[in-house]
Amino acid sequence: MSAARRHNAPDPGLCGGCAAAARVISGRGSAFLRCGRHDSDPTFAKYPPLPVRSCAGFEPRGAPADAGACGGERRG
Repeated sequence: MSAARRHNAPDPGLCGGCAAAARVISGRGSAFLRCGRHDSDPTFAKYPPLPVRSCAGFEPRGAPADAGACGGERRG
C-alpha cells in the first residue's frame, strides 16, 4: 500500500500523472500537489483542488519538456 493511500489521500486526478505536478510536504507532514504551470501562468491554481478532471495544461510524465505542463483547472 502506498504512503498516500495509508493517509487517505484524495484521488489527484490528472495531477497524479502530470509532469508539472510536484508533491510538497509541509513541516507538519501534510502532503499537497503543487502546479509548476502556475509559475509561468498564474491563471492556473498553485495548489489546485483535487481531483483535477480536466486541465488545459496537462502534460503526461515522460513527454517532451517543451510540450507544456499541468496546472489544474484555470481560475476565472
